[in-house]
Amino acid sequence: MKVSELQNIFIDELKVLLPDWKFIKSQRHFKKSEKGAVWLLHIGCINHSEDFDAVGNVAVEFKSGKERICIVGAELGNIEGIGQNRFPVSTSAEAKSSAEGLHKHFEMHGLPFLRKYSNPVSVVTTLKQGGKEAMLISPFLNQHQDQINQLSSHYDIGM
Repeated sequence: MKVSELQNIFIDELKVLLPDWKFIKSQRHFKKSEKGAVWLLHIGCINHSEDFDAVGNVAVEFKSGKERICIVGAELGNIEGIGQNRFPVSTSAEAKSSAEGLHKHFEMHGLPFLRKYSNPVSVVTTLKQGGKEAMLISPFLNQHQDQINQLSSHYDIGM
């Protein structure tokens, strides 16, 4: 079976597991609007000649109309503290089991992340504190102050 066919089976399995989420094929992510923020579950595929490994990344995007104010996110394994977590897919049966595994990991680690960081005050507080958690949600240190300023200004958060 072609790798692209395995990827389609994997994504189709995730669609069943995420019925309230919209899949954006061109971006290979699932999207959901939640409490004034946009939640994203991006599926990365690390292709090999006969199979692939899937990884899940979550993000919270703050928008004003169509303009992005700020986006923060992380890979599911990094949220858990174990490093990148890959879900191997080499057969159609494994596509289903790996989709279920990624979904379970998403529910255990991704959803709590999305809930916590949907609050702009939590994002600003974390970025101001700096350190490991700030680097987890936004790995580009040189963007932290701009993110703090944008969120603080838009949501009237005291600095």
